[in-house]
Amino acid sequence: MTEKIRHFNYLLIGGGMAADQAAAGIRSIDRKGSLGIISADSDEPYARPALSKKLWVDSDFTENDTNFHTKEKNNANLFLKTQVTNISPAQHLVTTTDGTKFSYDKLLLATGSKALTLNGPESDLVVALRSKADYRKIRSFSSPHKHVIVVGNGYIGNEIAAGLIQNDVQVSLVISGEQLYDKKFPANLSKQYQDKYLAAGVKIYSRKRAQKYEVEDNHVKLFLNDGSILEGDGLILGLGAQPNLALSKNAHLKSDNLGVVVDKYLKTSANDIWAAGDIICYPDVILGRQNAGHVNHAIKSGYIAGQNMAGKIIPYDHTPYFYSWVFDVSWEALGTVSSNLEMYEEKLKHSDGKVVYYFEENILQGVLLWNAAINLDHFRNILKKKPHFTDLNALLPLEKAN
Repeated sequence: MTEKIRHFNYLLIGGGMAADQAAAGIRSIDRKGSLGIISADSDEPYARPALSKKLWVDSDFTENDTNFHTKEKNNANLFLKTQVTNISPAQHLVTTTDGTKFSYDKLLLATGSKALTLNGPESDLVVALRSKADYRKIRSFSSPHKHVIVVGNGYIGNEIAAGLIQNDVQVSLVISGEQLYDKKFPANLSKQYQDKYLAAGVKIYSRKRAQKYEVEDNHVKLFLNDGSILEGDGLILGLGAQPNLALSKNAHLKSDNLGVVVDKYLKTSANDIWAAGDIICYPDVILGRQNAGHVNHAIKSGYIAGQNMAGKIIPYDHTPYFYSWVFDVSWEALGTVSSNLEMYEEKLKHSDGKVVYYFEENILQGVLLWNAAINLDHFRNILKKKPHFTDLNALLPLEKAN
Protein backbone atom coordinates (compact mmCIF):
# COMPACT_ATOMS: atom_id res chain seq x y z
CA MET A 1 0.00 0.00 0.00
CA THR A 2 1.40 3.39 -1.01
CA GLU A 3 2.06 5.70 1.92
CA LYS A 4 -0.06 8.84 1.77
CA ILE A 5 1.89 12.08 1.77
CA ARG A 6 0.24 15.46 2.34
CA HIS A 7 1.47 18.04 -0.14
CA PHE A 8 1.51 21.83 0.22
CA ASN A 9 2.75 24.53 -2.09
CA TYR A 10 3.97 26.33 1.03
CA LEU A 11 4.88 24.54 4.24
CA LEU A 12 5.84 26.50 7.38
CA ILE A 13 7.52 24.83 10.37
CA GLY A 14 6.91 26.83 13.54
CA GLY A 15 3.80 28.37 15.07
CA GLY A 16 5.08 31.70 16.33
CA MET A 17 4.91 35.28 15.12
CA ALA A 18 7.38 34.72 12.28
CA ALA A 19 5.22 31.92 10.87
CA ASP A 20 2.06 33.97 11.23
CA GLN A 21 3.62 36.83 9.29
CA ALA A 22 5.09 34.50 6.70
CA ALA A 23 1.58 33.21 6.01
CA ALA A 24 0.40 36.80 5.61
CA GLY A 25 3.35 37.54 3.32
CA ILE A 26 2.53 34.54 1.14
CA ARG A 27 -1.13 35.50 0.91
CA SER A 28 -0.24 39.06 -0.06
CA ILE A 29 1.14 37.56 -3.28
CA ASP A 30 -0.57 34.19 -3.74
CA ARG A 31 -4.18 33.79 -2.58
CA LYS A 32 -4.69 30.28 -3.88
CA GLY A 33 -1.59 28.16 -3.22
CA SER A 34 -2.03 25.48 -0.54
CA LEU A 35 -0.52 26.50 2.79
CA GLY A 36 0.33 24.28 5.75
CA ILE A 37 1.70 25.29 9.17
CA ILE A 38 3.21 22.69 11.51
CA SER A 39 3.51 23.84 15.12
CA ALA A 40 4.70 22.07 18.26
CA ASP A 41 2.66 24.56 20.29
CA SER A 42 -0.76 23.63 21.66
CA ASP A 43 -2.20 27.03 20.71
CA GLU A 44 -2.65 28.79 17.39
CA PRO A 45 -0.16 31.63 16.70
CA TYR A 46 -0.49 34.49 19.19
CA ALA A 47 1.18 37.69 20.38
CA ARG A 48 3.95 36.29 22.55
CA PRO A 49 5.08 39.57 24.21
CA ALA A 50 1.68 39.88 25.90
CA LEU A 51 2.49 36.83 28.04
CA SER A 52 4.84 38.87 30.20
CA LYS A 53 3.36 42.33 29.62
CA LYS A 54 -0.20 43.32 28.74
CA LEU A 55 -2.02 40.24 30.06
CA TRP A 56 -0.83 41.18 33.55
CA VAL A 57 -1.65 44.88 33.61
CA ASP A 58 -4.74 45.35 31.42
CA SER A 59 -7.86 43.73 32.86
CA ASP A 60 -9.76 44.31 29.62
CA PHE A 61 -7.17 42.37 27.60
CA THR A 62 -7.62 38.58 27.60
CA GLU A 63 -5.92 35.51 26.17
CA ASN A 64 -8.36 35.54 23.26
CA ASP A 65 -7.16 39.03 22.34
CA THR A 66 -3.68 37.65 21.70
CA ASN A 67 -4.83 35.24 18.96
CA PHE A 68 -3.84 36.11 15.38
CA HIS A 69 -6.46 33.85 13.72
CA THR A 70 -3.74 32.81 11.30
CA LYS A 71 -5.64 29.81 9.98
CA GLU A 72 -8.80 31.73 9.05
CA LYS A 73 -7.11 34.88 7.78
CA ASN A 74 -4.71 33.01 5.50
CA ASN A 75 -6.73 29.95 4.49
CA ALA A 76 -4.10 27.73 6.07
CA ASN A 77 -4.04 24.17 7.36
CA LEU A 78 -2.76 24.31 10.94
CA PHE A 79 -1.26 21.22 12.62
CA LEU A 80 -0.84 21.88 16.36
CA LYS A 81 1.03 19.70 18.89
CA THR A 82 3.02 18.34 15.97
CA GLN A 83 6.77 17.93 16.13
CA VAL A 84 8.89 17.66 13.00
CA THR A 85 11.75 15.19 13.35
CA ASN A 86 13.29 15.16 9.89
CA ILE A 87 13.65 17.33 6.81
CA SER A 88 14.92 15.93 3.53
CA PRO A 89 15.70 18.93 1.28
CA ALA A 90 16.54 16.76 -1.74
CA GLN A 91 13.14 15.03 -1.62
CA HIS A 92 11.28 18.15 -0.43
CA LEU A 93 9.94 15.97 2.37
CA VAL A 94 9.18 16.55 6.07
CA THR A 95 8.48 13.83 8.67
CA THR A 96 6.82 14.24 12.09
CA THR A 97 7.10 12.20 15.30
CA ASP A 98 4.09 10.03 14.44
CA GLY A 99 5.56 9.19 11.03
CA THR A 100 3.30 11.50 9.03
CA LYS A 101 5.01 12.85 5.92
CA PHE A 102 4.50 16.20 4.23
CA SER A 103 5.90 17.26 0.88
CA TYR A 104 6.35 20.86 -0.21
CA ASP A 105 7.24 23.16 -3.05
CA LYS A 106 8.56 25.90 -0.73
CA LEU A 107 9.51 25.48 2.95
CA LEU A 108 10.02 27.98 5.78
CA LEU A 109 11.90 27.23 8.99
CA ALA A 110 10.74 29.45 11.86
CA THR A 111 11.39 27.22 14.86
CA GLY A 112 12.17 30.05 17.29
CA SER A 113 14.09 29.62 20.53
CA LYS A 114 14.13 27.23 23.45
CA ALA A 115 14.22 28.64 26.98
CA LEU A 116 17.17 27.81 29.22
CA THR A 117 16.37 26.03 32.47
CA LEU A 118 17.92 24.99 35.79
CA ASN A 119 18.74 21.62 37.28
CA GLY A 120 15.62 20.27 38.94
CA PRO A 121 12.53 18.09 38.47
CA GLU A 122 9.84 18.85 35.92
CA SER A 123 6.91 20.55 37.64
CA ASP A 124 4.00 22.85 36.83
CA LEU A 125 5.31 25.06 39.64
CA VAL A 126 8.51 25.79 37.67
CA VAL A 127 8.15 27.66 34.40
CA ALA A 128 10.62 28.98 31.84
CA LEU A 129 8.12 31.31 30.15
CA ARG A 130 7.83 30.87 26.37
CA SER A 131 4.26 29.82 25.58
CA LYS A 132 0.61 30.35 26.46
CA ALA A 133 0.66 27.03 28.28
CA ASP A 134 3.49 28.40 30.43
CA TYR A 135 1.50 31.59 31.06
CA ARG A 136 -1.46 29.53 32.30
CA LYS A 137 0.78 27.61 34.71
CA ILE A 138 2.05 30.89 36.14
CA ARG A 139 -1.51 32.16 36.57
CA SER A 140 -2.41 28.99 38.49
CA PHE A 141 0.26 29.49 41.17
CA SER A 142 0.39 33.29 41.34
CA SER A 143 -2.88 34.33 42.92
CA PRO A 144 -2.81 37.37 45.26
CA HIS A 145 -0.53 37.09 48.31
CA LYS A 146 1.26 34.02 46.97
CA HIS A 147 5.05 34.21 46.85
CA VAL A 148 6.69 33.71 43.46
CA ILE A 149 10.43 33.60 42.84
CA VAL A 150 11.70 35.01 39.54
CA VAL A 151 15.22 34.41 38.24
CA GLY A 152 16.83 36.50 35.50
CA ASN A 153 17.83 40.03 34.59
CA GLY A 154 16.47 40.09 31.05
CA TYR A 155 13.14 40.80 29.37
CA ILE A 156 11.20 37.87 30.80
CA GLY A 157 12.48 38.17 34.36
CA ASN A 158 11.99 41.91 34.65
CA GLU A 159 8.64 42.07 32.87
CA ILE A 160 7.02 39.15 34.67
CA ALA A 161 8.26 40.42 38.06
CA ALA A 162 6.64 43.79 37.36
CA GLY A 163 3.44 42.14 36.17
CA LEU A 164 3.16 39.89 39.22
CA ILE A 165 3.75 42.63 41.80
CA GLN A 166 0.96 44.66 40.16
CA ASN A 167 -1.33 41.67 40.75
CA ASP A 168 -0.69 41.63 44.52
CA VAL A 169 1.74 38.72 44.29
CA GLN A 170 4.80 38.73 46.54
CA VAL A 171 7.88 38.67 44.29
CA SER A 172 11.51 37.79 44.92
CA LEU A 173 13.73 38.60 41.94
CA VAL A 174 17.16 36.97 41.72
CA ILE A 175 19.74 38.66 39.47
CA SER A 176 23.43 38.02 38.93
CA GLY A 177 24.32 41.69 38.47
CA GLU A 178 24.44 44.63 40.83
CA GLN A 179 21.26 46.24 39.45
CA LEU A 180 18.52 45.59 36.91
CA TYR A 181 19.74 45.85 33.32
CA ASP A 182 23.16 46.99 34.48
CA LYS A 183 24.69 45.33 31.42
CA LYS A 184 22.61 47.52 29.08
CA PHE A 185 21.82 50.79 30.82
CA PRO A 186 24.00 53.54 32.26
CA ALA A 187 24.22 53.22 36.05
CA ASN A 188 21.82 56.12 36.69
CA LEU A 189 19.09 54.62 34.48
CA SER A 190 19.68 51.16 35.90
CA LYS A 191 19.18 52.54 39.41
CA GLN A 192 16.11 54.53 38.35
CA TYR A 193 14.67 51.37 36.79
CA GLN A 194 15.39 49.26 39.85
CA ASP A 195 13.90 51.84 42.20
CA LYS A 196 10.54 51.35 40.44
CA TYR A 197 10.60 47.68 41.46
CA LEU A 198 11.69 48.34 45.02
CA ALA A 199 8.98 50.98 45.45
CA ALA A 200 6.39 48.51 44.18
CA GLY A 201 7.50 45.91 46.76
CA VAL A 202 9.70 43.54 44.76
CA LYS A 203 12.49 42.04 46.86
CA ILE A 204 15.66 41.95 44.77
CA TYR A 205 18.53 39.54 45.45
CA SER A 206 21.53 41.06 43.67
CA ARG A 207 24.81 39.35 42.79
CA LYS A 208 23.24 35.93 43.26
CA ARG A 209 23.06 32.94 40.94
CA ALA A 210 20.46 30.19 41.05
CA GLN A 211 22.04 26.75 40.99
CA LYS A 212 19.18 24.27 41.32
CA TYR A 213 15.69 23.85 42.68
CA GLU A 214 13.56 21.25 44.46
CA VAL A 215 9.78 20.84 44.61
CA GLU A 216 7.97 19.38 47.61
CA ASP A 217 4.53 19.80 49.16
CA ASN A 218 3.41 22.28 46.49
CA HIS A 219 6.34 24.56 47.25
CA VAL A 220 9.58 25.31 45.47
CA LYS A 221 13.00 25.63 47.05
CA LEU A 222 15.61 27.57 45.08
CA PHE A 223 19.26 27.07 46.02
CA LEU A 224 21.56 30.06 45.42
CA ASN A 225 25.32 30.07 44.95
CA ASP A 226 25.95 31.70 48.34
CA GLY A 227 24.30 28.77 50.12
CA SER A 228 21.02 30.55 50.82
CA ILE A 229 17.64 29.02 49.99
CA LEU A 230 14.50 30.82 48.84
CA GLU A 231 11.09 29.18 49.21
CA GLY A 232 8.00 30.10 47.22
CA ASP A 233 4.70 28.96 45.72
CA GLY A 234 6.19 29.00 42.23
CA LEU A 235 9.38 29.65 40.29
CA ILE A 236 9.73 31.51 36.98
CA LEU A 237 12.97 31.25 35.02
CA GLY A 238 14.05 34.08 32.75
CA LEU A 239 17.52 32.77 32.01
CA GLY A 240 17.50 33.52 28.31
CA ALA A 241 16.99 31.27 25.32
CA GLN A 242 18.91 29.53 22.56
CA PRO A 243 17.83 29.32 18.91
CA ASN A 244 16.19 26.00 18.18
CA LEU A 245 18.54 24.75 15.45
CA ALA A 246 17.98 20.99 15.66
CA LEU A 247 15.97 20.78 12.42
CA SER A 248 18.29 23.05 10.45
CA LYS A 249 21.21 20.87 11.50
CA ASN A 250 19.22 17.78 10.60
CA ALA A 251 18.69 19.22 7.12
CA HIS A 252 22.42 20.10 6.86
CA LEU A 253 21.68 23.76 6.23
CA LYS A 254 24.67 26.07 6.36
CA SER A 255 24.98 27.62 9.81
CA ASP A 256 27.47 29.39 12.06
CA ASN A 257 27.69 30.32 15.73
CA LEU A 258 24.83 32.83 15.26
CA GLY A 259 22.33 30.52 13.57
CA VAL A 260 21.10 29.40 10.16
CA VAL A 261 22.92 31.40 7.51
CA VAL A 262 20.55 33.15 5.09
CA ASP A 263 21.13 35.59 2.26
CA LYS A 264 19.54 39.02 2.02
CA TYR A 265 16.37 37.40 0.69
CA LEU A 266 16.24 35.06 3.73
CA LYS A 267 17.04 32.02 1.58
CA THR A 268 19.04 29.21 3.20
CA SER A 269 21.75 27.11 1.57
CA ALA A 270 19.14 24.57 0.41
CA ASN A 271 16.91 24.87 -2.62
CA ASP A 272 13.37 26.10 -1.83
CA ILE A 273 14.01 26.57 1.91
CA TRP A 274 13.79 29.96 3.63
CA ALA A 275 14.20 30.81 7.32
CA ALA A 276 13.06 33.65 9.58
CA GLY A 277 12.98 34.85 13.16
CA ASP A 278 15.21 33.84 16.07
CA ILE A 279 17.12 31.10 14.27
CA ILE A 280 18.69 33.07 11.43
CA CYS A 281 22.06 34.72 10.94
CA TYR A 282 21.25 37.44 8.42
CA PRO A 283 23.15 40.32 6.77
CA ASP A 284 21.82 43.43 8.53
CA VAL A 285 22.29 46.45 6.28
CA ILE A 286 23.53 48.60 9.18
CA LEU A 287 25.02 46.21 11.73
CA GLY A 288 26.44 43.44 9.55
CA ARG A 289 25.84 39.73 10.18
CA GLN A 290 23.43 39.45 13.10
CA ASN A 291 21.15 37.20 15.09
CA ALA A 292 18.14 38.94 16.63
CA GLY A 293 15.76 37.28 19.07
CA HIS A 294 13.20 40.07 19.14
CA VAL A 295 9.56 40.29 18.13
CA ASN A 296 10.08 43.11 15.63
CA HIS A 297 12.62 40.95 13.80
CA ALA A 298 10.29 37.92 13.81
CA ILE A 299 7.45 39.96 12.33
CA LYS A 300 9.46 41.73 9.63
CA SER A 301 11.63 38.78 8.58
CA GLY A 302 8.65 36.42 8.55
CA TYR A 303 6.64 38.67 6.23
CA ILE A 304 9.52 39.23 3.79
CA ALA A 305 10.35 35.52 3.75
CA GLY A 306 6.73 34.71 2.96
CA GLN A 307 6.64 37.19 0.09
CA ASN A 308 9.86 35.80 -1.35
CA MET A 309 8.54 32.24 -1.09
CA ALA A 310 5.56 33.35 -3.16
CA GLY A 311 7.75 34.76 -5.93
CA LYS A 312 8.81 38.25 -4.89
CA ILE A 313 12.50 39.19 -4.77
CA ILE A 314 12.63 41.56 -1.80
CA PRO A 315 15.75 42.04 0.35
CA TYR A 316 15.36 42.03 4.10
CA ASP A 317 16.79 45.47 4.77
CA HIS A 318 15.13 46.18 8.10
CA THR A 319 17.25 46.76 11.21
CA PRO A 320 14.97 45.55 14.03
CA TYR A 321 14.58 47.24 17.38
CA PHE A 322 14.05 45.72 20.80
CA TYR A 323 11.97 47.17 23.60
CA SER A 324 10.28 46.75 26.94
CA TRP A 325 7.85 48.60 29.18
CA VAL A 326 7.16 48.19 32.89
CA PHE A 327 5.39 50.47 35.36
CA ASP A 328 5.70 53.97 33.83
CA VAL A 329 8.96 53.31 31.96
CA SER A 330 9.21 52.38 28.30
CA TRP A 331 12.38 52.00 26.29
CA GLU A 332 13.41 51.06 22.77
CA ALA A 333 16.85 50.30 21.41
CA LEU A 334 18.72 49.81 18.15
CA GLY A 335 22.14 48.33 17.51
CA THR A 336 24.61 47.36 20.23
CA VAL A 337 23.43 48.52 23.65
CA SER A 338 26.01 47.63 26.30
CA SER A 339 27.19 49.42 29.42
CA ASN A 340 30.73 48.31 28.52
CA LEU A 341 30.70 50.93 25.74
CA GLU A 342 31.19 54.68 26.10
CA MET A 343 27.77 56.18 26.81
CA TYR A 344 26.52 59.73 26.31
CA GLU A 345 22.99 60.98 26.82
CA GLU A 346 20.83 63.66 25.27
CA LYS A 347 18.12 65.01 27.57
CA LEU A 348 14.96 65.82 25.65
CA LYS A 349 13.24 69.16 26.02
CA HIS A 350 9.72 69.35 27.43
CA SER A 351 9.78 65.76 28.79
CA ASP A 352 11.64 63.47 31.18
CA GLY A 353 12.80 61.38 28.24
CA LYS A 354 16.33 60.96 27.02
CA VAL A 355 18.38 59.27 24.34
CA VAL A 356 21.55 57.34 25.20
CA TYR A 357 24.22 56.94 22.51
CA TYR A 358 26.70 54.06 22.72
CA PHE A 359 30.19 54.45 21.21
CA GLU A 360 33.09 52.11 20.60
CA GLU A 361 36.37 53.71 19.59
CA ASN A 362 34.33 56.93 19.14
CA ILE A 363 32.06 55.36 16.48
CA LEU A 364 28.31 55.12 17.20
CA GLN A 365 27.21 51.51 17.80
CA GLY A 366 23.75 51.75 19.35
CA VAL A 367 20.96 53.98 20.62
CA LEU A 368 18.60 53.68 23.60
CA LEU A 369 15.38 55.73 23.77
CA TRP A 370 14.14 56.19 27.35
CA ASN A 371 10.53 57.39 27.62
CA ALA A 372 11.05 59.03 24.25
CA ALA A 373 8.49 58.89 21.44
CA ILE A 374 10.73 59.43 18.43
CA ASN A 375 10.51 57.68 15.06
CA LEU A 376 13.15 54.96 15.07
CA ASP A 377 13.88 55.47 11.37
CA HIS A 378 15.57 58.72 12.39
CA PHE A 379 18.06 56.74 14.46
CA ARG A 380 18.42 54.04 11.83
CA ASN A 381 19.57 56.75 9.44
CA ILE A 382 22.05 58.04 12.01
CA LEU A 383 23.45 54.56 12.73
CA LYS A 384 23.76 53.90 9.00
CA LYS A 385 26.22 56.81 8.72
CA LYS A 386 28.39 55.41 11.57
CA PRO A 387 29.10 58.92 12.90
CA HIS A 388 32.16 59.80 14.98
CA PHE A 389 31.52 61.10 18.50
CA THR A 390 32.96 64.54 17.69
CA ASP A 391 30.59 64.95 14.75
CA LEU A 392 27.52 63.94 16.76
CA ASN A 393 28.60 65.99 19.76
CA ALA A 394 28.82 69.09 17.55
CA LEU A 395 25.14 68.68 16.65
CA LEU A 396 23.62 67.45 19.92
CA PRO A 397 23.84 68.52 23.58
CA LEU A 398 25.52 65.30 24.79
CA GLU A 399 26.53 64.64 28.37
CA LYS A 400 28.56 61.75 29.74
CA ALA A 401 26.15 59.07 31.01
CA ASN A 402 26.97 57.67 34.41
